[in-house]
Amino acid sequence: MAFDPVPFSSPYYPYRRVIQGSNTLRGAEIVPYKILTYLLDLPDSAGYAPVDDNDRPRVKLAKYLWYDTANPLSQPLPTPQEKLSMLYDPDNPDINTDEEKAKHPQGYRIFAQRMVNSSGIDAKTMLKIYPGRVLDDDDFRTVIGFQAEIWCNVNFITNTRTSAYDRTWDIEVCLRDALAGVDIAGVGTIRFSRQASSYNGSEILYTDGPLSGRMLYFSTNWSEGGGEKIKAF
Repeated sequence: MAFDPVPFSSPYYPYRRVIQGSNTLRGAEIVPYKILTYLLDLPDSAGYAPVDDNDRPRVKLAKYLWYDTANPLSQPLPTPQEKLSMLYDPDNPDINTDEEKAKHPQGYRIFAQRMVNSSGIDAKTMLKIYPGRVLDDDDFRTVIGFQAEIWCNVNFITNTRTSAYDRTWDIEVCLRDALAGVDIAGVGTIRFSRQASSYNGSEILYTDGPLSGRMLYFSTNWSEGGGEKIKAF
């Protein structure tokens, strides 16, 4: 069967895409950013502002990450500036000067990547969220997996002095409560079941050092045509 020549205007020149609608993941670049900004729960241009209500899972998440002291849920909600100060900045990986310490009083605690190169990370509690295993069910549907690492210094895991005594487990519950079944625009519906991905679930993490924690696996289904345009910020 003869085909017309591939035009120069084709993004696949000189070759031809012969399976139309194949899932390319185009637009999925923004998925990690969308999940992270949702979890940060920041004010937006529409007038939304988070309220200090412990029935809201993202409020509890912020408190468990910010406060190392007993009964963190009794403390006020961290401000938007305080939340953002916990977010790792790869352009300034080390917090050594008094000026940097003032900008990041609790150090870096939230990371959008698995590995970091920094001598200044000594936070008592940390959360890392990044893309994990990706499974293509067929040519048109892809399951994008994510991993959330929850780390805590062993001296602070059970110091909450409440019946919610395990800080790492508390943070996992907050993440599940905040994400499960939520349809995030440009991302899809977040799912935790093994029906959605055989890798979903959670497990314990530990090191030879002073940190212990949990790894949480979740996923979303991606079909061609999703996502949003990439924006600078």
